[in-house]
Amino acid sequence: MPRRQSQKTSSVLHGGAGGRESRSVLLLGEANFSFALALRLLLERPAAPTATSAKDLEQQRAVEELFTEQLTSVSQYLHLPCELCQQTRITASCYEAHGELTEKYPESVGILSRLAPLGVEVRFSVNAWDLKTSFGDQVWDVIAWNHPHLGTEDFKLHRFLLAHFFAAVTEHLVPDGRVVLTLLEGQEKRWEILEQAARHGFALLRDPVLFSAAAFPGYESKRNSTGRSFKNLPTQRMAPGSMRSWTYHLQLHADKAPISMPSASPTKVLKLTSTCEFCGKGFSSAQGLKTHTRQVHELKKYGDRTGPAKAFACEVCDRTFSDAEALQQHRAAAHGTSTAPTARPRSVEGGYSLRSCKVCGMSLPLGMSMAAHLEALKPCGDLPYACVCGRAFVELRAVEQHQRSCKQHLEGQHSRRWVALLARLSQRCCGR
Repeated sequence: MPRRQSQKTSSVLHGGAGGRESRSVLLLGEANFSFALALRLLLERPAAPTATSAKDLEQQRAVEELFTEQLTSVSQYLHLPCELCQQTRITASCYEAHGELTEKYPESVGILSRLAPLGVEVRFSVNAWDLKTSFGDQVWDVIAWNHPHLGTEDFKLHRFLLAHFFAAVTEHLVPDGRVVLTLLEGQEKRWEILEQAARHGFALLRDPVLFSAAAFPGYESKRNSTGRSFKNLPTQRMAPGSMRSWTYHLQLHADKAPISMPSASPTKVLKLTSTCEFCGKGFSSAQGLKTHTRQVHELKKYGDRTGPAKAFACEVCDRTFSDAEALQQHRAAAHGTSTAPTARPRSVEGGYSLRSCKVCGMSLPLGMSMAAHLEALKPCGDLPYACVCGRAFVELRAVEQHQRSCKQHLEGQHSRRWVALLARLSQRCCGR
């Protein structure tokens, strides 16, 4: 999406006519607003005693060193010089309405009462990919979002969420403004943050910076759905060692088309040396072909998959697909490109027809409105389908798929079968 060259500024957000004396920051997804309070307090100079003795002078120096450390933490997070950070004006926002917020996060009542006298503007019911509804044409120097999450572990939905977020913020940044995103380690790959940013012309300003919550005293990241700690048990199990977060600073290149970000490791293209005589699928080894033939065509573990060879190949990784729509969906998900062949959508004979969202590349049924599509990118409340292990899901299909490999569910199912069997044997014995 090309950058709209907006030069408008707000007198509320910026300094006088001689130049901008302050910088404006919008914080999104604040949950209980503990980060907004911590960030604002770091900009407060600690009280120092009047210098009447050598001891007082030593205490003053200690206070100045402490204040310098505070400004350094803010400067590193916002990627702004320390002298500009001192004049930062903060707008803090959350997705929830005020009543929902205080019910979910009771501690937010006290935090909000402390933010008011500090000059922090607080806004409720703010959607990160629809800033215009809440703020009109208002712009900021920095738009920051710590640990964005929809309340469900779906990496594809988060990719689409980030794509719509980057598309939205292009209209709300001053020239040379930047986006600050903090993600748990590993999410940047699963959610393809660089690819989604590149879709809309953003690029990294610097290498990712390790995020230290300890640098913001009082801050605790919260989950959207429950208000508990963000780092939930399933995520902790998947992450090796201590869970770390990284902060990404990105800037919009107004005079450039969406760029392709360099990959840490280039895609490995395998040479296909063997071809299945039944379906035409290619393999890089004879053993792979043998296993495929045995499981797919002889044992038919995946149904009847005989049919025409896949004629649509990806020019990036050489992966093949049976139709143009499947190839288009693969390009959007795997390579983060909005370019796709102008092929017909899936045949109506197949039961449905699809089109791609121009912002995120998500395949949508023909006739689905953009509003209906965006509903899936809103944070989930209490998810309706839960497993005994504690994980919850949006759809019944998702929880059923999860339970096929969930150890706790399978163990419980096994125990229930034994109890039922013993009950039937007991009835038979008592009936004799």
